[in-house]
Amino acid sequence: MKKTLIVLLFLAMAAGTASAQIGFSKGLIGGLNLATVGGDNAPGGASSVSNYAAGIFLELNVPGPFSFEANALYSIKGTKWNVGSVTYTDTYGYLDIPILAKYHLPIPMLSSSIYAGPMYSTLLSAKTKQEGGLLPGERDVKSNMTASDFGIVAGVGIGLANIRIDARYDMGLTTLDKAGNFKMYNRVVGIYVGIGI
Repeated sequence: MKKTLIVLLFLAMAAGTASAQIGFSKGLIGGLNLATVGGDNAPGGASSVSNYAAGIFLELNVPGPFSFEANALYSIKGTKWNVGSVTYTDTYGYLDIPILAKYHLPIPMLSSSIYAGPMYSTLLSAKTKQEGGLLPGERDVKSNMTASDFGIVAGVGIGLANIRIDARYDMGLTTLDKAGNFKMYNRVVGIYVGIGI
């Protein structure tokens, strides 16, 4: 009986210590997207365009070097490409929801991590702007595009106090063409700043 009480007391203390170490952090995150498209049918000479992403993060902190983070980001992607003297600029607006597993590096004074995980994206808008040629102007092309995108995100982060800087790569795995005739995928390098709140 005495041994059972000691074991139960030890387990209760361990559970209390673990629960004290588990916590959530949250904040705002946003910054620069350097976006383009890749794949077998990506336009020849496609170049990156500078856009932005902004949203929130929620991080689950657990004992040990790992944590788990979810983002909800309004993210602008796209690309720019030329056909002769005509320039096309594609602009895609998404709601991105990456779920990231983070490994925190043992670097003194800084909160440093590497991370990776899957991402689900919902297409909110899609437009193509034509400059030059016979029909210049902007056209809505959302109906021609796949409504959702699955991808993989990987990156690194450095933080100090409540501020962090992330550099990440977003590789889309779903072709952008709704009909599936053209193999084109989102490719984004993001540089983001996060602020804990």
